[in-house]
Amino acid sequence: MEKKEFLLSVPEKVHFFLNRREKDIALLSTGYNNFHFVKPQFFPRKQQYCTLHFVVEGKGTLNIEGKLFSVGKFQAFFLDTESSFAYYPVKEDPWEYVWFDFCGEKVKEYMQDIGFSKEHPVRNCVNPQKLAFDFANFFQNTEKQSAVSYFEGAALFYSLCAAAYGKKNNSGFLYENDTVELIRRFIEKKYLQDDFTVEYLSEAMHLSHSYLCKIFKEKTGMPVIAYLNKLRMERAEELLKSTELSAREIAYMSGYRDYEYFLKLFKKQHGITTSAFRKNL
Repeated sequence: MEKKEFLLSVPEKVHFFLNRREKDIALLSTGYNNFHFVKPQFFPRKQQYCTLHFVVEGKGTLNIEGKLFSVGKFQAFFLDTESSFAYYPVKEDPWEYVWFDFCGEKVKEYMQDIGFSKEHPVRNCVNPQKLAFDFANFFQNTEKQSAVSYFEGAALFYSLCAAAYGKKNNSGFLYENDTVELIRRFIEKKYLQDDFTVEYLSEAMHLSHSYLCKIFKEKTGMPVIAYLNKLRMERAEELLKSTELSAREIAYMSGYRDYEYFLKLFKKQHGITTSAFRKNL
């Protein structure tokens, strides 16, 4: 009979993360269980910390307050601190899984964003083979007494979260508000570059020029180029107030490549020249 290959050479493994003070989410420990050897617990219980599990092999059953869910290979399941639960492997094909204990102020929000709930505590994972490989390397390093940092564990935790979140189709009208917010943030990050254009913006956001301009104006009431100039003018005003730089230097430092164009826009917006604006201060 062919010998079965397992993720790790030991039945179970636990690695603790000590003295963590993160507020949003703090990882407390991570571990591995192989139910070919570990005795399962069938009784219902509650737990002090939240847990996220990733099934590497096998099948099992999750019982949350009397509602049963099947959990199989390459699926993740989440358990909170409020629900009474029990979970156990299928006898004919017992599972191997890895898990994280964690707590924090944003746990509920993060898990809901991923898609976990009492009604839907189980999710399929994308790129599960890579995830299993990364977990194997992590735990093998702990077996060899290698130094394993908290951040390596955190990287695995968020990789599992990303895998459980999956590849959602976020195109469509319902997500235009999010798209506009991303556009706004990108402009705010890049507006000081003198070669920043709406064409560059649309390429970076992977949107057509016309669609980007349309949804931005619909949601903000302002054309993209007007919002760009608003940020640049606010920057120019601040530099006129707080420095003795020349108007030409301020124009360039505010993202304007064309000095004359800057002067024209400034006078149109303020009704006075830059020198008069500074004098009035």
